[in-house]
Formats: sequence, structure tokens, C-alpha cells
Amino acid sequence: MRALPLLALILLSAGLQAQDKPTPEALERGKAVYMKSCVACHMPTGQGLAPVFPPLDGSEWLQLDNAILAKIVLRGLQGPIKVKGQDFNGVMAPLADTLKDAEIADVLNYVRATYGKGGALADEALVKAAREASKGQKQPYTPAELGVK
Repeated sequence: MRALPLLALILLSAGLQAQDKPTPEALERGKAVYMKSCVACHMPTGQGLAPVFPPLDGSEWLQLDNAILAKIVLRGLQGPIKVKGQDFNGVMAPLADTLKDAEIADVLNYVRATYGKGGALADEALVKAAREASKGQKQPYTPAELGVK
């Protein structure tokens, strides 16, 4: 049964290691960012405040690619949007000037692990690339600008 260790070695060497849950330390850092920057609108339970602030808990938006989620945190989002079948038409403020790349990665991982279905882990390099790619965005994104229906 040498195949499994060999497969793991191949995946690790190719940079394709399995995406596990965030470490407990990363979750604590992400929770701290959430409690500082997100909780006023999305609430401690992730339920939001309808009809202005959408829920994160169970939101299909949390299944989007991390690069899109990072752009939303960095540059904001404006509606109308639909979350869990409900319409929302508020504005999420951009946090690019408030949060560092590592903080955004941590909060994305926390939110996806806590309120979503998990997914690939975000990291500082991904957020840095999203910051660079979105630097010309002067207003909060619309779903259409992000390619989200």
C-alpha cells in the first residue's frame, strides 16, 4: 500500500494539496476580524438584517471563488442581489483601506467555515492579487461586474 503516500507526495509537490479546514488559530484571527468589521451588518449569527444586510449563514455567495469574495470585501458590493431567495438592495462598504490582505484571507476562511460549506482556503497572496486586479474599482461592485447572476 505504497500508493497513498506516493500520491500525497505527488500532490504536495505539485502544489495541489487538499484544502483542509482553517487551523484553529486562523479561525480565531478570522473571527476577530469578523467581530470588528462585519458583525454590525451581518450579525454574530451570520443572519444579517433583512432587507438591507443579507445573511452569510447558508448564503450561496459563500460558494463563489475566493478571488470574487476578496474583491467584494476589498471594494464593496451594491445591489440588488438575491441571497437564499430573498432580495436585498443595500451597499456593502469597501474595506480595502481598513483591512490587511492577511486579515481578509482569515475572515474569508472564517466565514466560509462558519456560515458556508467550507471550500478552498484563501491566503494572503490571493487577496493581494485581488487587491491589484480591483484597484481601478472606484464604486462597490455590482453582481454583473463580478459575473454573478
